[in-house]
Amino acid sequence: MSTIEPQSADSGLMRVSSDKISRLMDLVGELSLSVSETVQSPDLQGLVLSNFDTAVHRLNMIVREVQDAATDLRLVPIDDVFRRLRRMVRELERQTGKSIDMVIEGGDTAIDKLVADKLYDPLLHVVRNSADHGLEPPAEREANGKPAQGRITLSAAQVGSEVQIIVADDGRGLSRDKILRKAREKGFFGPDEEPEPSALWRVIFEPGFSTAETVSNLSGRGVGMDVLNSTMTALRGRIAVDSVGGQGTRVALHIPVSLAFLDCIILRLGLQLFAVPIDVVSEIARPAPGELLGISAEGGSEMFRLRGKHIPICRLDHFYGTPRIGEADSPSGVLVVFNTSNGAIAVPVDEILDRQQVVMKPLVGRLARVRASWGCALLGTGEVALVLDCERLGAGVTT
Repeated sequence: MSTIEPQSADSGLMRVSSDKISRLMDLVGELSLSVSETVQSPDLQGLVLSNFDTAVHRLNMIVREVQDAATDLRLVPIDDVFRRLRRMVRELERQTGKSIDMVIEGGDTAIDKLVADKLYDPLLHVVRNSADHGLEPPAEREANGKPAQGRITLSAAQVGSEVQIIVADDGRGLSRDKILRKAREKGFFGPDEEPEPSALWRVIFEPGFSTAETVSNLSGRGVGMDVLNSTMTALRGRIAVDSVGGQGTRVALHIPVSLAFLDCIILRLGLQLFAVPIDVVSEIARPAPGELLGISAEGGSEMFRLRGKHIPICRLDHFYGTPRIGEADSPSGVLVVFNTSNGAIAVPVDEILDRQQVVMKPLVGRLARVRASWGCALLGTGEVALVLDCERLGAGVTT
């Protein structure tokens, strides 16, 4: 029995198995690699080939268009996920005794189906937390001058090559005192340490972390936000939390539109190649004398002074514990500045090689333990580059 069925005589739509689309995308990735290998073959060196560069440019443009078309085939509207969450709100109202107005915005935003399939459970945890912990009971809301009905807003929008999904409520907000007390009990902060809000909110994603005094079927086990964090890591996404006491909480998820191909800058440090998603690259600079500063008070850490601002330096050879070939501690020729949720970081490299759309493969087995990496990128030269997760790289430098 065929898996392709016409929907109607007029619509022109066909139902295609997602497995077939995934297979097509894999083949497109292999095609891209084969084209690069052929074009860069050493057998072509020294040959005089008329119009070869023009033909190569056209071929690369066609392959890129095929990649984009294959990616579009797997995109679905995020409203497929939002509708399921809307149905759950009625059950949450019954369980909590609260009146909840669910507002949905940007439901037509497109996202990779593989991403959409993994988003429902973590988003459900966030919505449950908003309903159970965030929104106050009707009587308390009225006493505080709020409408009796609480509001949870679920919105999505495409920002560059990412989809931004926001879950916001107009409830009581996160309790800084409770979270800080629990975080100190678990050893995340010292007894006298007063962390910045962004650093404090991050602890709610730690495994088993919960400030609930009782366990219910909605929350209190300390696993919901941990699930969200694990899912976002697997999807190459990041989370940002903002909360104002008495006004509500906002959880923003930033996720790549597609997981199939990744626009990267290829870097070389010694003999190792690295790939970095182009969206996180803020600036590429060649440091002048005096702009690289050593701070012995912080254990020998380094800073890069850029237009009056001091940016922490992360040396990849130190971070991964692998010595460079040659003068390991000599200043590198180029600094690449990455934007992360923890602030900017500067990474010294020897050379910027290329910008290209890469086919990424996950690291498996023992390689899955490699720190601050999304996976490996297969390059047209036959070489392999480590794809850097700049968020985790930044967290290791700034904390």
